[in-house]
Amino acid sequence: MKRIINVFNEGVLDLLANAGVAIPYFFCLTLYNQNKNIFVFALPFLMLYTFRALGMLLTTFVTLPASTMLSMSNLFGVIGSLCMLGASNPVFGIIGGVFLGLASSWIWPYYLTVRSRGKMDNEFKFNRMHTLSMVLTIVLLLIVELIATKTKLLSLSFILLAFLFFAALVGGMNVTHRLTFYQGLEKKPKFRVNSFFNLIVLASLVMLLFIIRYTRLKEVSNTIDLAISIAAIVLFLILAYYQLGVHKKMFPVSLVAINRGVVMNYVMLYAIFDSTIRFKFNTLMLVYTIYLVGFELGPVLLKKHQNWRYPLLLLGLVLALFNFTYFVGLFLLAIFVGTDNRILNDALYTNPDLDSERAFLIKYQLSCVGNVSQQLVYMTTIYFISYFTNINALGFFNNISNGPTNFTLYGVHLFITGIVFIYAAVTFYFAREKE
Repeated sequence: MKRIINVFNEGVLDLLANAGVAIPYFFCLTLYNQNKNIFVFALPFLMLYTFRALGMLLTTFVTLPASTMLSMSNLFGVIGSLCMLGASNPVFGIIGGVFLGLASSWIWPYYLTVRSRGKMDNEFKFNRMHTLSMVLTIVLLLIVELIATKTKLLSLSFILLAFLFFAALVGGMNVTHRLTFYQGLEKKPKFRVNSFFNLIVLASLVMLLFIIRYTRLKEVSNTIDLAISIAAIVLFLILAYYQLGVHKKMFPVSLVAINRGVVMNYVMLYAIFDSTIRFKFNTLMLVYTIYLVGFELGPVLLKKHQNWRYPLLLLGLVLALFNFTYFVGLFLLAIFVGTDNRILNDALYTNPDLDSERAFLIKYQLSCVGNVSQQLVYMTTIYFISYFTNINALGFFNNISNGPTNFTLYGVHLFITGIVFIYAAVTFYFAREKE
């Protein structure tokens, strides 16, 4: 019985690590959609979005073993889920959103580090029983979410989420206790601030992303749009400047990792807003499904033709320019991300110049930079347009009468896709030279 429970906990850990970004996000979004007329329920969603986007950048200030951080991410998931039971209170809603955001951001890279260490030392293997426990957990999630949505008792979902994070916490401890590398490896929590200026920049990014997310939910003046866009440009330039030092050490792998974040943001964030407006229905689940299928199939389909991944990426961006091939283009982008992700993992984890404990963290930190940079470029573009044409910026995210015209929407789509295409082409050039 004990073995069955342990396998279940480890299976739940693997599921949350793979889907931990999406599940809390979906629950908090559902909570907001059920209570749109009460602004306090937007706070957890806003905080989760902000700290999920920037969580990996925070790890540059923390020096702890991956095993400890994996436990901490699951513990944050438990605390965040329980706090969401009192989301009607802004204090609990904000705390819950912050903790769930950090848990969503941290659980996968730290689990990937621990799991890779176990595989490398032949001390951990994922088997069919783990897969079965994952399937059972998915079925349980779907049943509870269906009941919670129909009865509008979303607290059931967060209770289940707290239970799953607790199971993942126990599962993570079981795994790390079996790994010789982590036995006796203990460090006191240490927060290392290399530069207070870096900390100020990070805090500014937190505030800016919070404001950006807020302006997608509530109408603000065009003057505020302009101020936000100027702040975004300044922070974007600072981000670009401080990446120069990283590129000197890891080029062109650093370029590849940032490109991964740019493409992921294009598919999982920008394309959802763009396609929802373009096709007049909520495309969230459709785009997410396309991404998951493409991500998983990518390494299989291109196993013997990995050098095709960049041409497929560029072709996918071109196909995304046209309505009738839009989702085919997104599928090719997802295939690229899945294939490139596998290659990037191998390149980083076997790099002799990198500490294996921080290899995946560096990858996700750089991806985070790409993700945030893509958001800043997108939001700067639409805020400038809304200011100088005197239209409502909310129209880029919702169907409203005083929003942008179809011509303006397509012009923005063409510009954003062009920016991603140019960055991908530059990355392709240098990555091909390296390979």
